[in-house]
Amino acid sequence: MERLECPICNSLQRTAMTHTEHKDKATVEYSSRRKRSLHRKRLMDIDKSASPDQLPPGTPIAVYSRVSSEEQVHGYSLDAQVNACNAFASQRKWKIVKYYSDPGHSAKDDKRPAFSQMIRDAEDGQFKAIIFHKLDRFSRNIENTLRYFRDLNSWEVLLASVTEDFDFTTAQGRLVFRMMALFAQWYLENLSAEVVKSKIEMARRGIQNGPVPFGYIKDKEKNQIIVVEEEAQLVKAAYELYAAGNATDQTVADFLNESGFKTRKGNKWSKDTVTDFLQNEFFYGMVAYLDELWKGRHQPIITKELFDRVKEMRARHARRPRAHIALNKVRQPNLLRGIVCCSACERPLRIQASLRHGYYVETSRYRGKECVYSHGRARMDFLDELVQDLLRKVHLPENWQKDIERLVESMDVVRKVETRRLEIDGELRRAGRAFVDGVYSEEEYERRRMKLIAERDCLTIPDGAKALEMGMQLENSGDFFDGATTDEKNKILHLLFEAIYYDFDQKRMVRFKPLSEYAPIFQLAAPFSGWTEKEGFVFSTSGEIIDM
Repeated sequence: MERLECPICNSLQRTAMTHTEHKDKATVEYSSRRKRSLHRKRLMDIDKSASPDQLPPGTPIAVYSRVSSEEQVHGYSLDAQVNACNAFASQRKWKIVKYYSDPGHSAKDDKRPAFSQMIRDAEDGQFKAIIFHKLDRFSRNIENTLRYFRDLNSWEVLLASVTEDFDFTTAQGRLVFRMMALFAQWYLENLSAEVVKSKIEMARRGIQNGPVPFGYIKDKEKNQIIVVEEEAQLVKAAYELYAAGNATDQTVADFLNESGFKTRKGNKWSKDTVTDFLQNEFFYGMVAYLDELWKGRHQPIITKELFDRVKEMRARHARRPRAHIALNKVRQPNLLRGIVCCSACERPLRIQASLRHGYYVETSRYRGKECVYSHGRARMDFLDELVQDLLRKVHLPENWQKDIERLVESMDVVRKVETRRLEIDGELRRAGRAFVDGVYSEEEYERRRMKLIAERDCLTIPDGAKALEMGMQLENSGDFFDGATTDEKNKILHLLFEAIYYDFDQKRMVRFKPLSEYAPIFQLAAPFSGWTEKEGFVFSTSGEIIDM
């Protein structure tokens, strides 16, 4: 076959192509070869590693332990892992200098807090080996395992398993390590597939995955789902009320609350919970999973005809024009979204637009909650100006840099952050148990887990150097704030505050909660920023919540 020459680089090709096409193809081929080469290099790095048994007595080492939420419920113990690692290290007379533990975290996630800190400490040279009970405690992803092994090897940090023999000085030991890493990943992928397969099979057999809705209970002894007659009557009445055409989700929520019954989680009914309630196919005898429906084994409470009437009425309501979403309404910039809260119940205020003004409103009633300021509302532009005035008042004393480290050390922010982290770990474990017990659905559990993890990741302990940097940013925030766009202002506020609290009676901001790293700076600024007790500003000594 005749080959054609590239006119630029003079290479021979089987088909005619421009030099750009040839160059792009070569780049892709090089990238692919590069990836294969890096993977081979990671495997070769194992061949160059020493064995943990070669470490002398007194070697500083770290212990790592991990359980997922479901494993913890089924009896996998962090303490048992740590005890086994302690005995393993004691036999070899190694010195344990650090313990790292990730309760409630999956091995497929390499962003585990303690794990990430351990890798950073390893790079800093704080220990010479990491020991764990089993390789799948460290990671169940082959690429992550090899990548971290390569990095640790370059830092002269070894891996050691209590239950598996990793002797990297022999071909057999290296093979065992590779096989165990591959098996750990296979187990995770197979487990995920098996869980989905099992849930699909249960749904096909008419068995509900997870908790049952209001109107039913599970009889665990008989392995049956039983109708609760008194609740079933309310379910029928709620569906009939909505199908009649004059009710809304909030109307139905009020009706259910007036009946004295709570949701399965013990909360008042809200507009949001009723939205799901009125679209649950389980009530007419079906079981849903992954957007598919199967006939359930349980007794229906309502008919398919009534369910379809409600569905049609919801579609009509969705098409119906509403006054508060008129095309000519004033669209207000949302400066305080996600930050401004009610001073009484401390729940976020929601935004309500109208034809002339935007408002921040207290909406606890619509969420099935109670608040003394229920239905309270305040003009958005009024609250926005209050917050901007707050930032304009920020002023630090002349020698604030000298005082900051002393103040950081004296505050109990560190203790509060560490306490909250432990509380979140406990909440994650309880959420995992609730999921396995069927109290939480898979979606509810994942939403709860991600919310807790996000909160924990935001918990930071201030240090002197960081506080100095924060002080300079805060001192100039007022000037920058005035010239920023609304989105930029909102981002600045999110960088400074967790929440700002508005009192509907006093018609002013009464306190704010700065992020922990800014707390010492606000503490210093208090006496110099026009915030005095005479004006109603009172600062807490901890700096956690500042009352104004």
